[in-house]
Amino acid sequence: MALVAAFAGTAFPAYAQTTPDPKPLRGTSGTWQDPTADTLVSRAIARRGLQLADSSLLSYRADAHGFLAFLAQLGEGIIIPPRVVQSEELALSIAWWQPGRSAQRLVGRRDTTLLPADVGYYRDRYGVVLDNLPDRIRLGDGQDVRDVPHPLGAGAMAQYEYTMGSPVHIRIPGREILVDEVKFRPRNGSLPAAIGSVYLDRETAAVVRLSMTFTRAAIIDKRIETLVVTLENGLVRERYWLPRRQEVEVSRGSTWFDIPARGIVRGRWEISNYEVNEQIPTLTMLQPRWSSAPRDSLRAHPFEGRVIDALPPEIQIASSEEVVRARVQAEAAVRASLLARPATASVTGRGVSDLVRMTRAEGLALGLGGAHKSATGFMIMGRARYGFGDEQLKGQVAIGRAPAFGRLPTLQLFAEREYRDLAMAERAGVTNSLSSLLFSSDYTTQVDTRAAGVLYRRSPTSAFTWRLAAERDEATGRYGRGATRTFAPTLAAWTLRGGRLEVSGGGGTVPAHATSRRAVWMLSASAGAYEGTVPTVLNPLVDPMPGVPLVGRAVRPIVARAQGLVHITQPVGGDRAVMLQTLAGVAGGRDLPSQWLVFAGGPWSAPGYDWHTFGSRALVSQRVEFRSPVPAPSIPLRRFGKSPPHVTLAPFVQLLATASGTVERPVVAGVYPSAGVGVLFFYDLLRADVSRGLRNGAWRFSIDIDRTFWGIL
Repeated sequence: MALVAAFAGTAFPAYAQTTPDPKPLRGTSGTWQDPTADTLVSRAIARRGLQLADSSLLSYRADAHGFLAFLAQLGEGIIIPPRVVQSEELALSIAWWQPGRSAQRLVGRRDTTLLPADVGYYRDRYGVVLDNLPDRIRLGDGQDVRDVPHPLGAGAMAQYEYTMGSPVHIRIPGREILVDEVKFRPRNGSLPAAIGSVYLDRETAAVVRLSMTFTRAAIIDKRIETLVVTLENGLVRERYWLPRRQEVEVSRGSTWFDIPARGIVRGRWEISNYEVNEQIPTLTMLQPRWSSAPRDSLRAHPFEGRVIDALPPEIQIASSEEVVRARVQAEAAVRASLLARPATASVTGRGVSDLVRMTRAEGLALGLGGAHKSATGFMIMGRARYGFGDEQLKGQVAIGRAPAFGRLPTLQLFAEREYRDLAMAERAGVTNSLSSLLFSSDYTTQVDTRAAGVLYRRSPTSAFTWRLAAERDEATGRYGRGATRTFAPTLAAWTLRGGRLEVSGGGGTVPAHATSRRAVWMLSASAGAYEGTVPTVLNPLVDPMPGVPLVGRAVRPIVARAQGLVHITQPVGGDRAVMLQTLAGVAGGRDLPSQWLVFAGGPWSAPGYDWHTFGSRALVSQRVEFRSPVPAPSIPLRRFGKSPPHVTLAPFVQLLATASGTVERPVVAGVYPSAGVGVLFFYDLLRADVSRGLRNGAWRFSIDIDRTFWGIL
């Protein structure tokens, strides 16, 4: 058997996680001029050209174990991480012999579908890359990239330029190997080319690691946002650098309103069990370059455990931050225009509810938006919505700037009129619109806000967004008409003029493996200084009159508010424990405007209590839920697979501790417990809850869509 130096602990600076080189480019023309890098690359090109004809490597056989996963992501960042839709576990046998011929045969395959989907992959996703890619790179059966010059191919130095990166020391028993990083970029970025870095053995100029993405001109499928390929080689028999690990990620995006919708293909191979310079069977040498065993034989291959349990963590879940960082590195190597998506015009909105919604303040409201983004990242945006109940027009106009590799603006000037929702979300926007229409049940607490200001994010990967605006608040009226009964009154908001500073954001932790805890957090804080009028009489059963000046005492409140949410999921065997904690508080003295209160009451903040029963100065809510699958009938979905043969039972308990309210909105401070049970069904996309408040509460029933999708609904 061959001796393989796997270098599992070697700290290669991961391409998708490195930062831009802070050193300025050398050369008066802005090109890289690095004789050391050019010399090393020349040796690598010569070795690559001679390897097939003169190498003592005559043949090898190996086994490969791999995964393919299709993930869907709706939204940015780790708050809405990619979800596995379909995954496959693969087993492959590999044979290679001189002069550069090979045969790969798929000998094992099993898959699982976790969400309804009809997923197919290009055939080359089922194979391992040999010889560090051919001189003309082709990926995705030629549908992703085709005929891209290899940075170490014949004639590459006329097409690419190189500079040295950081060296890496690899120690094996009795020997130290020095590996040099060489960064490469095209001389002409308007042509199809690769961008990235290659690690070369300083002694032999052999490829140890190759990571690359591609210029926009190289990418055939223009829906592709990012295509990153990483090939790692291991030392076999202390002489031959042969494939050890390979990874590919292809992210295809289409903007659904302002919310990115991505389909992500992640593939990973681990290659091992090398047999070097042994006779290749004649039958193997007669096989095509890639083939597959019969279906029954593929299914009979002895895999262990479940596919989803075997998936590596980086396949199961990862944030789009990794993708953005890969683009940051590439943009540091070349001009931004080489990777920039072309100028685009698109229909925009923050979710389905920007297109159509139903609330008591607006009635039925329809909206639409548009945006234009240039190749340099300059953005012009506008959206409008008209309520047929209140007969009022709302909307926003904005100009901004976004990086070529980002979707969201990092700097934006805006002016808007919006019915701003003040409360913590209790259900999805689509669910709320249907409930408003059918049952006159609206879970929004809105205030009519006119604002102009600036929005700022330090970078596309920043956790927080800052917003500074001059604002005017006033109450909305009740104009909606439900099918069954009258809506509850709208909030008696104070009429205020002033300024508000807000910072909001979120983050989380990616688990080290499938059985690790996952935590997601969101935080917002704001402060405002206003002048306005306090009404002398507030009747909660009578709606305020928007636009009509309120008679009362003048006030100049200075207020501050903070709110945080932590969502923890802890695997427990085959089950899950879910803990959801919410904290919120406001400071403002005696003159505390009603629109700055902290509201609770509803399926998530206080199940078993009426919606927004609590409007106070502070609250803490703690929910503990245990989720366990139980058998249930599986529903065939034709080519989209079939639903899982189980539903998820989710009993929970919850405590709400609330402070006192205000004179206008009194609340009895205290602890309000709840208990209930939820059932998640149809791939856990839908949830039905029955709950009861245990202190002056009642039985409540709710059905909704999984919280993961609320941001786009």
